[in-house]
Amino acid sequence: MIDYLKLARIGNVVIAFLSVECAGILCGLNVAHSWEVFAAAVAASLVTAGGNAINDLFDVDIDRINRPSRPVASGNLSGIQVRNFYITVTLSGLIVSAVINIITLVIALGAAALVFLYSYKLKRTVFFGNLVVALVTGLAFIFGGAAVGDFRDVYPAAIFAFLTNLVREIIKDAEDVRGDGEVGIRTIATRYGTGVSAWISIALTAMLLFVAWGAYRLDILPVQFLAVCGLTIFPIGIYITYLLLTRRSFSEASFGYKLMMIFGLIALIVGKV
Repeated sequence: MIDYLKLARIGNVVIAFLSVECAGILCGLNVAHSWEVFAAAVAASLVTAGGNAINDLFDVDIDRINRPSRPVASGNLSGIQVRNFYITVTLSGLIVSAVINIITLVIALGAAALVFLYSYKLKRTVFFGNLVVALVTGLAFIFGGAAVGDFRDVYPAAIFAFLTNLVREIIKDAEDVRGDGEVGIRTIATRYGTGVSAWISIALTAMLLFVAWGAYRLDILPVQFLAVCGLTIFPIGIYITYLLLTRRSFSEASFGYKLMMIFGLIALIVGKV
């Protein structure tokens, strides 16, 4: 069971679940009384688990170098076990999506297809793989909005999730440059060097902070949102920039972006209520 939880990357699954639940809150719902939001959160979790599983199957050679303790790379789970898990949880997620409405089914199908293409091919292309992962992450909020028929209130969260995960994917590629380079994966880090990855990440971090400030200045989000950002997002973003400029500490920067995602959701919810 532990190996399957590792295969699914339970932390990412929980984030997917909470992202959809947050979308419901942003839409002004009492999510505890909305079966549509709960069902959408379960569906997103299942599709996420399946996507992580198939990614491990395709990345087994890379993980033997970068992450040898992963369930497939270590030999704890076989290829057949992983494929069966992927098919079971992905189909289950699509079935739950279909129960909600046709739009959620279409979004879930699109997300599952994108994740499969990413694992199969797009991960090995410069930047396009990063874009796909960021797009699918942002879609979690659109998915939650689709479950209750409200897209307008989830757009800021979707954009924030897209930008934070785009930078984090670039940083993670720089962190994995040794293994990716040995198996011929083409990323920004393997093609142009980790220094270029660092500067692109710094530029996108500055853009993210500017977008957060602009959302307040344009009256898209209230002062409560800016206050939370000022106490959390802005200091973390500045520290990440410091790490990338001085130490090229990509693992710490990646963790910093996880924190930014969490505090960003808190800021959006505080701004809503």
